[in-house]
Amino acid sequence: MKHKILFYIFVIIPFLSKTFSQSGFYISPGIQIGIDSDKNLFSSTQITFGFLIPESMQPMGLLHTSGLTIGYKKIKKLNELENYDRIGGWYSDIQFHNMEIILQPGFGFGFIKSDDIPLTPRFKIWGGWFILPSYEFINFKNDRSKHYYGLFGVLPLPIGVSGV
Repeated sequence: MKHKILFYIFVIIPFLSKTFSQSGFYISPGIQIGIDSDKNLFSSTQITFGFLIPESMQPMGLLHTSGLTIGYKKIKKLNELENYDRIGGWYSDIQFHNMEIILQPGFGFGFIKSDDIPLTPRFKIWGGWFILPSYEFINFKNDRSKHYYGLFGVLPLPIGVSGV
């Protein structure tokens, strides 16, 4: 019962109230720093190309955006010799976020890949304005670190947005 109440408070309610309405395109560069579940540092840079869904296309009347993100993540890992290695990979994902409340919650899913990393699925959630706390789950096969906690700095730049 407690989990249902928390789910309702933190997931359902944030997606039910309106902050503003607009439609058009945006571009959003961002940087992220954080730690994984093994306390290793990581950083990433990304750029999102997004679309603010107009009200006429909203199936349930919810104002949201969809975006395609490409980025590069570097993870600092402790190797067998107690030295740090940096592994990194390019990622791409599809993102969705709600623009109807002050928290701006969102989620995304996609893949990360490099010479060191096979094609691996990833999932992330975030919320906020300009500085966003985030959580990512990346299912690396030979690695215990699957959970990534970070802060994003983003600068959404509207392109042809109406209603601003």
